[in-house]
Amino acid sequence: MSLLISKKYFTFERLNTLIQTFPYKWGDRTNRPHAIPRSFTSRNTIGGNAHENWTLIRLLPFVIGHILPEDEPAWQLILDLKDIVELVVAPVHTDETIAYLEAKIYDHRQRYLELFPHVKLLPKHHFLEHYPQMIRCFGPLIVLWTMRFEAKHSFFKQVARHTNCFKNIPRSLATKHQFMLAYHTHSSSVKKSSLEVTHVSILPVDVLNEGVVSTLKQSFPDVTEVHMANNVSSLGIRYCEGMIIVHGSADGLPKFHEIIKLCIVKEKLCFLVKDACAWYREHYGAFELSASPNTEVAVIELADLVDPYPLVDYMVGSLRMVMLKRFIIVKD
Repeated sequence: MSLLISKKYFTFERLNTLIQTFPYKWGDRTNRPHAIPRSFTSRNTIGGNAHENWTLIRLLPFVIGHILPEDEPAWQLILDLKDIVELVVAPVHTDETIAYLEAKIYDHRQRYLELFPHVKLLPKHHFLEHYPQMIRCFGPLIVLWTMRFEAKHSFFKQVARHTNCFKNIPRSLATKHQFMLAYHTHSSSVKKSSLEVTHVSILPVDVLNEGVVSTLKQSFPDVTEVHMANNVSSLGIRYCEGMIIVHGSADGLPKFHEIIKLCIVKEKLCFLVKDACAWYREHYGAFELSASPNTEVAVIELADLVDPYPLVDYMVGSLRMVMLKRFIIVKD
């Protein structure tokens, strides 16, 4: 980042302004990155927690990509790092994706050495080169990551901040933690629904679009009514109207669909969606969306999604763009 600033593509103040004023949506707003401290070059860190920095590297192309030329080597270095993160957190891998990860790691290291020939590589650069082999041995690394352990820090910091007595603080923290575990262990013994829904309205299927009714009856022949909702949470993942989901593929690219309504049929979550055409834009490492000539409303079940995590579209100038959160294997 300091190299881009030194080349006068933007100033340090302009960079922080762009990061702070970017219109983050939904989960990205929750994990929005903080301003980068001016000391980041001397300290070799931009601060922030893992989720905030993940959001930053994922959405940085939308924040500053329009300012930079396509052949800027430092920008290619950042895009390589973004692609590596997408691959490392992918829930499914094949021999091809592992080989692709190896190539991306090699490209990133070579570009880094070319741009910073006098900078000594850190141990983390070496550890990164072992990731492909670790995936071959243990499977996707997302199931082994320490993020849940790191998340414990927020609980202990919150307790320490609200504790007025600091005598034997380790014991106080341990006691509060055990109370918290006991509460969640007791509450988990009560069976909960996998779906959490708010603001539900019940509609007879006759008032829906004929194409929607026809598609619903293929999966649910005896359906007479549906429960419509504005937002639904399934296994901790929240879905809202306007979000983008991935279902199927076309011409080797994922097919994107915009959620226009959520409905629950026979306790199953279904999405009423409209198609969107997509083109991959290398300069942003993201997909440009446009209106599809197919205006029919389709029905997609949650279980049929390529990736259950919903995506968010952003306007970058006049372009409507969407960025993947993790690498998706496209099956034609």
